[in-house]
Amino acid sequence: MGLAVFAAVASGDETRDDSQTPQQRGGGASASMKNEMAGYARLAMRAADEAKWPLAEHFVDLIVNLPIADAEKKGTLLELAERYEKENLYAKAIAFYEKMAELYAKDPDGPQLHFKLGLLYRKIGAPQRAITRFYSVLNSALRVDVQGADAHRALTQRAQLEIAETHFLSGDYAQASKFLELLIRLDLAADDRARVLFKSAHCSFLQGNLQAGAEMAKKFLAEFPEHASVPEARYLLATIYRGLRKPEQAFETVIALLKEENARKAKAPEQWVYWQKKTGNEFANAYYEAGDFVSALTIYQTLARLNEDADWQWPVIYQMGLCFERLRLSSRAAEAYRFIVEAAKKLEAENRKPSESTANIVQMARWRGEQLVWAQTTQDKIQHLLGDPLAPLPGASAVSERPPTAAP
Repeated sequence: MGLAVFAAVASGDETRDDSQTPQQRGGGASASMKNEMAGYARLAMRAADEAKWPLAEHFVDLIVNLPIADAEKKGTLLELAERYEKENLYAKAIAFYEKMAELYAKDPDGPQLHFKLGLLYRKIGAPQRAITRFYSVLNSALRVDVQGADAHRALTQRAQLEIAETHFLSGDYAQASKFLELLIRLDLAADDRARVLFKSAHCSFLQGNLQAGAEMAKKFLAEFPEHASVPEARYLLATIYRGLRKPEQAFETVIALLKEENARKAKAPEQWVYWQKKTGNEFANAYYEAGDFVSALTIYQTLARLNEDADWQWPVIYQMGLCFERLRLSSRAAEAYRFIVEAAKKLEAENRKPSESTANIVQMARWRGEQLVWAQTTQDKIQHLLGDPLAPLPGASAVSERPPTAAP
């Protein structure tokens, strides 16, 4: 696009001289000029709708060169910039917003342009430029009048939060924590405070400060029990408890997540299911590997109720069978394996086939079930063979219980 035109307008050079009309220098535009600009704007938007971006840029160039006050062009330029952003053409959107930030630097909404630029730079993987733009929002506080102070205060708080977020995403958790600690002390909007508390807990955990992470996670859960990030916060807290070698608290946190009431899960069902499955699987497997088969079994039993789909439920029930075996509850283990085999037969009767991975689970369940039957049968035969070690063998004559004496 003709961004050189933007630059010239912003610098006040080529497009502004003594021969400019009052309209060019900021005076009111004539009705015909406004109509012409509106026509170009419609054509630019239509081209954008059809993804004909070079054509859209051509019409934007025409708008920029019209002898109309810069302020009257702003809405049209902003609309097209937002269209680029909506289409994920972030580099072009950034080019628009950058030049608009220069062209309308003294406008009241200048800080908002800087804020938007910060978000876009972060999206394209330029964290330092993003932070620079967010700092521009903070510095603009010095130029805000009293009437706009409240609105700008909210924007500066959001900019601080985004600076912390950018440091966090860049892996600079110490710097992120510094901003978050400052923000916690402020009177933030509810959503922003929830985000700050959760990020603070996460930063503390990633820096190895587990006790502080636990306190912040509990604070978040206590203040925002309905928040969409609650399931992830419970996972984080359980992980922290495991790091602190507090297995009972970790187990209770996992169970609380898995048994959360449906009313809360309904607000973000996919997010809840994801963290319930991730947390349950991770901790149940860890307990199993550590030899805590009772805790592992309890979690697997809860996981099995989350979803009745074969791809999810059958592997979980298979793990339950393994736990029963380790606990020497052979009949319960056989019951678990039999459930999988019978369910597979029912699926086959309905002319449906399980996935390849689930079919493998069926084969393993059938084999383990057969092994349990063989082991039990073998044990019964051995027991029958041995019988009472003090009883005489069938058909044998009674012998003296006195041990033989040595020959003289």
